[in-house]
Amino acid sequence: MGTSIWFVLPVGLCMVLNALRLRRRLLGLRRLPASVPDGARGYGLLTAAGVEVPDGVRRAAEAHAREHGLGMLDLLPRDLPVDEALDLARHLDFDAYRRDRFGMGRGACHALLADSAAIAAAGIERLSGLDPDELGEATAQLRLHTDAADIVVADVPGSLRLEFRRARIRSLALVIPQTLALPQTLAASLAGYALVVAGLLLAPPAGLGLAVLYCLTPYLAFAGTRVNPRDLHRVAALRLLHTPWSAWRTLAAPRTRWERRLVDAREEARVRYRAEIDRGVERFLGPRTGECPWCGSPELRRHVVARDVLQGKPGRFPLDRCVRCGHVFQNPRVTPEGLAFYYRDVYDGLGDVLAERILSSNTPWYRARTELVSRFARPRSWLDVGTGKAHFCRVARTLLPGVRFDGLDLGSSVEEGAARGWIERGHRGEFRALAGELAGHYDVISMHHYLEHTSDPQAELDTAAEILRPGGHLLIELPDPESRFSRILRGFWVPWLAPQHLHMIPIGNLKAALARRGLEILAEERREADQGPDFTTSAAAVLNLLGLDVDRPWWPRPPGRAERLRVLCTLLLAAPLMSAAILADLLTLPLARRDSNAYRVLSRKPAP
Repeated sequence: MGTSIWFVLPVGLCMVLNALRLRRRLLGLRRLPASVPDGARGYGLLTAAGVEVPDGVRRAAEAHAREHGLGMLDLLPRDLPVDEALDLARHLDFDAYRRDRFGMGRGACHALLADSAAIAAAGIERLSGLDPDELGEATAQLRLHTDAADIVVADVPGSLRLEFRRARIRSLALVIPQTLALPQTLAASLAGYALVVAGLLLAPPAGLGLAVLYCLTPYLAFAGTRVNPRDLHRVAALRLLHTPWSAWRTLAAPRTRWERRLVDAREEARVRYRAEIDRGVERFLGPRTGECPWCGSPELRRHVVARDVLQGKPGRFPLDRCVRCGHVFQNPRVTPEGLAFYYRDVYDGLGDVLAERILSSNTPWYRARTELVSRFARPRSWLDVGTGKAHFCRVARTLLPGVRFDGLDLGSSVEEGAARGWIERGHRGEFRALAGELAGHYDVISMHHYLEHTSDPQAELDTAAEILRPGGHLLIELPDPESRFSRILRGFWVPWLAPQHLHMIPIGNLKAALARRGLEILAEERREADQGPDFTTSAAAVLNLLGLDVDRPWWPRPPGRAERLRVLCTLLLAAPLMSAAILADLLTLPLARRDSNAYRVLSRKPAP
C-alpha cells in the first residue's frame, strides 16, 4: 500500500493541477451578449458545413469586433463537446492569443467573423459550407492579414461530427506537420489515461481512487467557465471507456475533402521524389575541397557527419573544421541541383503551413533584434536580406513605425510578403547581383540566419559593406558552431541544419571580417539570440529521422511492414526520449545560461 501511494499521489496531484491550468485558460474566454441592434457591416462570416449562426449572434459578434478593433473573431460554441473544448484549452491560452498580434490564427473551426478587406486580401471566395479543415486553413490565412484577433463563446450549436475534432487538432498544432498532428495529439491526450490504467493494475485500491478522480477532473476544468459542454455528464461518468473509444473513432474517421486533397498532393510529390531518389542522392554532392573557404588553410579535420533532420530526406553530409581558424563548412558541398531537392517543400509546397506556423511563433526573437538596433540607431530605411515572407519585418515595423522596411530573397516568398503589406518593397534575386540597385538606399541591413546558407559569405559581407549608407548599421545573426552543445550532440545538433547550412562561422571570425571591411563592432549578443533548448530539439530531430511520418513523399509507397514497425517503435520511444531530453535541458540550464546556440553582432559603417 505504501508503494502504491507514492505512485497515485503524484499522478493525482498532476491531474488536479492540469485541470486547474485548463480551467484558468477557459476563464480567459469572453462571451458575446445575447443580441445587439444591427449596425454597419464591414465583416464577412465564414461557416463550416451544417453550422448556422443566428442573426442576433452575428450582430453581437460584429459589434464586439468593432468595439475591440478586431480583424478576426472566432465563435466558439458554448456547448462544444468535452473532448473538443479540452483540445482547445490544452493547446491555446486564450488571453495570450488575444494579446499576440502576430501568432497563427486558430479556433474552433465552426464559425469565423473576419474583416471583409482581410478576406479579399487572403483570396477567400467561398464563405459557407466549408470543411472544418478548410475553415481551419482560412483561419490561419486570415490571421496573416489582421493585427488583432480573439476567440469568444457564442450561442452557436457545437457539432459532434468527428471531422470537426480532426480539423481542430490539425489547426491547433504549431510545430508539428499536419499529417502528424492528429496521431501525436491523440497519443499525448492518452498519457493521463495510461497512468490511470497503470494505477488500477499495479495498486487496485488506490488506483480506483485515481480512476474516480480522473472521471471528475472535467467538472473541475469547466467549473465557473463560459463553456458548458453538452456531453459533460456522460463523458465524466464513462470517461474510462470514453477516452480510448473517442481517440480511436477520431483517428479512424473518414477523410474529409481537404484531407483527400492533401493525400493527392503528397502522392503527386512521391512520384517526383522517387524518380530523383532512385537515381541516387550521392550525385548531389560536388567535389571535395582541400582548403578552408574562409582562410585558405589546408589544415582540415572531419568535424561531424550530419543528416537532414528537418524533413528526413536521404543523404549524409560531412562537415569539416579548419584547424587554423575554426571555420566549419560542408565538404563536399551540395550542388545547386541538390539544394533545390533538399529545399523543396521546406518553406513552400507541402511544408508551407508548418514553416508559416514556426516563423509566426518567433516574435520574441524578432523583438530582440529590433530592440538591439534601436539602442544604437534611429533608422529611416531597413533592408532585411533573406527575409522569406518577411515575418521579422512584420513585427519590427510595429516597433519602428516610421521606418521603411524592404526585403530581399531568392524565391517568390518575398513577393508574398510585399503583397501582405509586411514590407514596402520585395527585391527578388541574389543579394550580390542586386547590389547596384540597392546601393546607398538603406540605414540598416539585417542578415538573420542568412550567411550560413550562402556559397560565399565573405563576398556577401563585401556587398553589405559596399551598399550600406555611411553611418549605417549591419545586423547579423548566426548559429554558433562553438557552442558546447554542438560538441555534445554532434551530428544531431539541430543548428547544423544540413544540407541547407553550408558555412558555420565562429563569432571571432565574423568580427574580424567586419573589421577588415571598415565596420565598427557596436554590440554582440549570445544568450539573447539563443534558438531554444538543444536537447529537446535534438530529440525531436532523432524521432523525425527514425520516421514518425510513414506517408512522407520520399518514403516508399505503399509502406511495407518494416516501415510500419519502425513508426510503431518510434512512437513507443517518443515519450521516454522527449522526457529525458527535457530533463537534460533542465539539468544543464546553468551551462546554457553561459552558452548559446546562436549569436548576434551589430556593426556600423563609419560616417565620412
